[in-house]
Amino acid sequence: MARNARVESIEGLRKFRVALCKFAETVRAGLDETEAEVQRTSFWLKQEQYNYWKGQAAKRAELYARAKSELTRKKGQKTPLGGRYSCVEEEKALAAAERKLAEAKQKLANVQRWNRQLDDERYSTQGVILGMSQATEVDIPVALAQLDNMITALEAYATAGPPSAQRSVAATAAAATPASEAGAASMARGTPPAPADLRELCRKLRQHSPAQAVRDQVLLQTDEPQWLSGDQSAADAPTILADIDTPREPAAPDAKIVLAHDVWQLKRVFLERQASASAGDSGWFFGSAAGSRPTSYGALRIADLLAQRPDLEDVLALPTGWLVVLDGPSFVAVLDSEDLLIWPPEAAPAGAEEN
Repeated sequence: MARNARVESIEGLRKFRVALCKFAETVRAGLDETEAEVQRTSFWLKQEQYNYWKGQAAKRAELYARAKSELTRKKGQKTPLGGRYSCVEEEKALAAAERKLAEAKQKLANVQRWNRQLDDERYSTQGVILGMSQATEVDIPVALAQLDNMITALEAYATAGPPSAQRSVAATAAAATPASEAGAASMARGTPPAPADLRELCRKLRQHSPAQAVRDQVLLQTDEPQWLSGDQSAADAPTILADIDTPREPAAPDAKIVLAHDVWQLKRVFLERQASASAGDSGWFFGSAAGSRPTSYGALRIADLLAQRPDLEDVLALPTGWLVVLDGPSFVAVLDSEDLLIWPPEAAPAGAEEN
């Protein structure tokens, strides 16, 4: 059965998206503040207070021992007439030293007790904190991506006219096609897109690459992908990339590359190397050069990918920020980290030739 949704306001979805972003920021700020306060309290108890009262207990134990020794010595002395000296002052000093020593021991025991209780409370709340942290770092970014897709789809649906109106504007659709769609359409026809169209297409493709929080949740696949049959090797890669003067940064064989879930079934694809903050992540993303942002992902080791697609070895050595678009075995575009079109080279403007 088809599922229907009643959406009364696209603007309401936008406002909800803004509210969700603010909620995530508030939660992150609260978690950071809580962690900082716990760290301060832990340092105060485990370092400052513990060391202070441990030192006081040692000092007061020494004073107590001296007072007790002085009292014993005074009790053993005799007056010239054979009597005993009064020990009132020494007994008062011993009692005072004993009270101070007992206080230091009690304070030290309290600090140790509070240390254990703080550790217990911190451990008991760790699950809740991790859950909230995962929600802000993974769940909410995924939800925001889904909201973006929903808003884009609803806007496209709302701006589309009735069937008769769509047929009436079909003849002029090519002239009104945005630059990013023109690039994809040119690829589909087999004709080279204009440089401006390529740059716009690649700019939008970068938005399809997953955020680091999403990448971190993608697990390595255990099954090998079944690549699209036919000649899909990027045979031009060695020739084209050899002429590009940029330092190479080959990814480690065991590093992870994230893929759109159906990329091995596609002919028009792109690869982008993002800056990765996670160990074992190459930063590379392999996705579709046509269509919308993917909603599910897989991952392979670089070595496993190259075993299936050895033609991509030179591509995967490009540095961070670079993006490559392929149409089957053909190169469509190569852009650097500044979105400069490296290949195909742009034609020199008219009149620029040397006389």
